[in-house]
This record gives sequence, C-alpha cells and structure tokens, in this order.
Amino acid sequence: MTEKTMQLHFLERISRTPKANSYRFSRPPGFSFQAGQYMLLWPEPNGNLVHPLSFSDGPQKDFLEFTKRMTDSPYCQILEALRPGDQSTAKGPLGSFSAEGLAGNIVCIAGGIGITPIRSILADLAQQPDRCSVTLIYGNSDENDIAFAQELATLNLPDFRLVHVLQKNNSNLPAYTGFINAEIIRAEVQELEASTFLLSGPPVMVKAVESQLAVLNISPEQIRTDRFLGY
Repeated sequence: MTEKTMQLHFLERISRTPKANSYRFSRPPGFSFQAGQYMLLWPEPNGNLVHPLSFSDGPQKDFLEFTKRMTDSPYCQILEALRPGDQSTAKGPLGSFSAEGLAGNIVCIAGGIGITPIRSILADLAQQPDRCSVTLIYGNSDENDIAFAQELATLNLPDFRLVHVLQKNNSNLPAYTGFINAEIIRAEVQELEASTFLLSGPPVMVKAVESQLAVLNISPEQIRTDRFLGY
C-alpha cells in the first residue's frame, strides 16, 4: 500500500465516551489500508494543524473512521467544528502495527484511546475465515472511559475474551481494579509462550506493560507495539 495525500469529506461525528469522539469521512475510490494503521489528518484542507489518527474500524467499511480523545487543543476544536460535507486533507496509510501473518493466540492489550487500532484489528479479524483465539485486556480509568463498550461486548469472534481493568471501578462491571500487570496477564492468558501480544496506548503505558511481560519471560519477538504520542 502506497501512502498518498487525498481530500476527504466529513460525514458524521459519533460520541464514544464523555471524552472521546469518532469522526467518519468519505472513503476515496480504490483506497485501501491494513487494520492497525493510521493516517495524518489535517481537519482544515489548507490548515497547518495535523495529527496522526488510527483507523478505528475495519477496512471493509465504505467510510474511514478515526477516534480521538478530546482536549481543549486548537486541533480538537477544529475537529468539533466540522459539519457534514466539509473537506479535510489526509495522508496515508501509515504504520506497520497489525495482526498480519499471525496465527494461534493473539493477546491485545490496550490503554485508553489506544483501543482504536485494536478495534480496527478486531473488526477485521471478525471478517476473516480463519479466526484466531483473541484475548483483549483493556485498561481505563473508570467505566465511563470505555470506548466501544457495546461493540466489543458483542464482537462476532467465536473465541474472544474481553477483560476490563479499571483504575476505579464504582460499578457492577466485572473488572480488575488497578493497572494491567503480570498477575492479571498470567491469570487471563492461556499458553503465554505461544501467544503474540499487541500493545497499544500512551508510551508510558506501553513501556509499563512491556516490563510486566518481561516478568513473564515473554520475548520481544512476541510483542508488537503502537505508542500513542501526544497524550
């Protein structure tokens, strides 16, 4: 897949959590990407503000969806001001984070908005004839921060397990309390030595999980990472 610059038309905004929104854009004819990749998006076609945004839905869709944690930044303010039909500029696809070529057990570990490329990968795997065994360990601050909660709970993968880890759990949601650690991973993952781990989230989270996997004697060759800079 060759990266290129293109014009996209904004379609709609979807609230995912009180702090995160999805933005859907038109998909140019013939454009393809691999689940787990991202694009550079300029919300204003001739503007200077740009941000890398992961695809948050599978490559089978007829639209392009990106999901971002919202802040008070000028970039987010421009995103929020988009109206259907508005034009934006994008460049991509970019990145090599994916489940391409994997078989057997896949363990996805996501922190916060790091769920976006993982969700794209899971949506893609659900469309594949040869389906892997997948475990998702998803860490958030609390239940309100869980993006794609309903979609993940009803994902059409026959051998899929969803494990929530919340820093604060004030609800009835089954979840571990605290941070993702070696103890949780050991308890929830079968055949650690035969698994491939896909880690996605802020750099500090990815680094912390890598250190926990080292405790479990997981080799670097078993790990693929996507570090979300700027959070």
